[in-house]
Amino acid sequence: MKKNKMYLIVLSIVVFSLIILLFGINNIKICEVKGEKLKPKIVLLAHVYQNPYWSYVRKGAEYAAKERGAVIEYNGPQAASVKSGIKLIDMAIASNVSGIITYVQDEKEYTPYINKAISKEIPVITVDSDAKGSNRLAYIGTDNIRAGEKAAEELIDNIGQNGKVAIIMGGKEVKNQIERVKGFIDYLKQHSDIEVTTIESSGSYTLEAELATKKILKSNKTPNALFCSSALDGVGAAKAITDLNMAGKITVICFDDLPETVENIKKGIVHATIVQRPYEMGCRSVNMIMDKLQGKKLQKDYLTNVSVLNKSNIYNYSRYEGEQNSEQK
Repeated sequence: MKKNKMYLIVLSIVVFSLIILLFGINNIKICEVKGEKLKPKIVLLAHVYQNPYWSYVRKGAEYAAKERGAVIEYNGPQAASVKSGIKLIDMAIASNVSGIITYVQDEKEYTPYINKAISKEIPVITVDSDAKGSNRLAYIGTDNIRAGEKAAEELIDNIGQNGKVAIIMGGKEVKNQIERVKGFIDYLKQHSDIEVTTIESSGSYTLEAELATKKILKSNKTPNALFCSSALDGVGAAKAITDLNMAGKITVICFDDLPETVENIKKGIVHATIVQRPYEMGCRSVNMIMDKLQGKKLQKDYLTNVSVLNKSNIYNYSRYEGEQNSEQK
């Protein structure tokens, strides 16, 4: 009896000690968590997650985030999809993130979700493609109409005032693609007699661009020039031209300086490309959101520069992964 009583007393002491110990440990953990300074989380939403162009935007964003004490969460649809893109914005809103940087596939569809984020005091910056009619904080990226004009100007300089050009665009309902093609066509109409024979869509996929190029070049209206308005279109078009042994027989003007495109200019398969500043877009977008969170005065929009890269300046070209002329705070 006495042994049982003693056993219960010892057991009670042990249990009580464990409770105190566990409570103390938990208190220490809570204090540690409470003592940590949480970093602002900024979500970066690409056009397509795996598109290599967006890796440059991501690197710029991550550089600025590291400098400003923020965290970048990179995401995007696995395939070009308006539905998937706006779903990701909605998820970011539900997570109550500190800021959203997003590509806009369709202005009409994206605007309500951008406005929803703003109504919940989550700053939104559109990058590379804009929703001007929304309440977004700012747009950072290319003046896409002007970029299309530069492509047309380069084409006229190469083939003259007459000829036929086909267009491959990365989506007929994607705003920045629409603007680039509009700038291109309007400039041709105003400054030349070059005829646009056809407009095909690739959905910003290399294979689709390759197939579209082969379709164009095998048609009865074979053009003597090709304009590709998104990064992967130029890569796909160059492959098709190589497969058909037509290198040097058709003038190709494309967009962006992916490594394959730079090599294709050196090989004479692509005549020129319009170079954007994706790294700078990512860097400036993060800096603007951080400035907003810190109560600093902001400018409404920021248009990044574009330049023409062709065989005349390709060997003096030093830009690596979109980092030249980038803002680095």
